[in-house]
Amino acid sequence: MKTTSNIDLVCDLASIPEDNASFDVILCSEVFEHIPDPLIALKEFSRLLKPGGKLIITAPFASFVHFAPYHYSTGFSKYWYEHHLPEFDFKLEELSSNGDWFSYMRQEMIRLPSMAKNYNSWHWPLAYVVGALGAIYFSFAGARLRSDDVACFGWHCIAVKN
Repeated sequence: MKTTSNIDLVCDLASIPEDNASFDVILCSEVFEHIPDPLIALKEFSRLLKPGGKLIITAPFASFVHFAPYHYSTGFSKYWYEHHLPEFDFKLEELSSNGDWFSYMRQEMIRLPSMAKNYNSWHWPLAYVVGALGAIYFSFAGARLRSDDVACFGWHCIAVKN
């Protein structure tokens, strides 16, 4: 049985009951898609971090709905970080992609047969052939090419509070 006895805080992400500039580091991993307005969280993180403190964020660029009904958005692109972090007094230190379009497409080709079957497509057996061929193609193509400028699974961001 899991225990939650070591949890320090249970609160609203938009209103964390801690003093201004009280944290050296904040890690927010795979959360932004589950809050209605992630900009409110950025504002709160800016308030909580000390000058020079680090904010580490991961969020999906391409994801299916999960934890419904608490999945509000996807598509956190590198441009989202480049645009919004300076608004909240952060300097972008590192931004790296998790995967790229080829790895994303390979994943989706592998998922194709189960999706076709789950949604009662009458030609779902053909999806196994198409999915296998697509997965093989994207495995070979992705080994040579990078395309995170088009799509990826998500971004890993490190920003520093000014």
